[in-house]
Amino acid sequence: MNKKGHVALAVATGTVGLYFMADPALQSSIFPATAIVFASSVGGLAPDLDHKTSTASKHIQFPAKYRHLLRSMSVFFGVVGLVFMLLSYVGNASSTLGEWSRSAPLWLGAAVLSWLLARLRSLVLIGIGALLLSGYAIYDLHWITAFAGFAFLVLPLVSHRGVIHTPEFAAVLSVGLLSFSTQQPELIYALAFGFVLGWWAHLAGDVFGSEGIHSLLLPKLKIALHWFHNGGSAERWIARVCWGCSLLIWAMLMFQNHFVF
Repeated sequence: MNKKGHVALAVATGTVGLYFMADPALQSSIFPATAIVFASSVGGLAPDLDHKTSTASKHIQFPAKYRHLLRSMSVFFGVVGLVFMLLSYVGNASSTLGEWSRSAPLWLGAAVLSWLLARLRSLVLIGIGALLLSGYAIYDLHWITAFAGFAFLVLPLVSHRGVIHTPEFAAVLSVGLLSFSTQQPELIYALAFGFVLGWWAHLAGDVFGSEGIHSLLLPKLKIALHWFHNGGSAERWIARVCWGCSLLIWAMLMFQNHFVF
């Protein structure tokens, strides 16, 4: 599925999950109810963080044309900096070149900075992973913090539809988030519950496509139903049905419950 299909399916899944929840307080309170559906939409896109050009990844990196420009600038600045550094060791260099050679560290620094900006996505993911692991080690946080931190660290290294697209990863993530959120305020539980629903909805959507998903423990086990192609007419109709179901269920909830803020 593409972005629109994943979001529609995730919102529908979150809305259905909200409707069948055993806790009526979450159904009748507008903030937890909307938090579940919103978190579902986020969870429906989150697994595609392992794709360098996905919608989720685009929010933490520059567009492709700027990344290409930054890589070119990095090479240019690096070459100029190395040339000036070599000139600083040449004794008979002209006075003008000698003055310019002093700027070699600045050119090399610009090269490093351009290289880092071109890989901003990897830096952000690694930074988030390092912060989560540090928080787990220093403040003795819930184990899901360490699990998420390690996942962020390896994201720049894994291929699309790799580890985080497996049912095993989703199962551990679900157990960790739900076990953590049950001891938190109602709104935190709603966000975690919705995110988990959206994550599983993403995997379910991929199952219907041609690429499917595979097992982490049994890599040769792959589920792909080949029902439609990404962005095709079938997916667009599924998205419309999902949005229609979501609106219908919300109307039923509003009729049955008087939402409170």
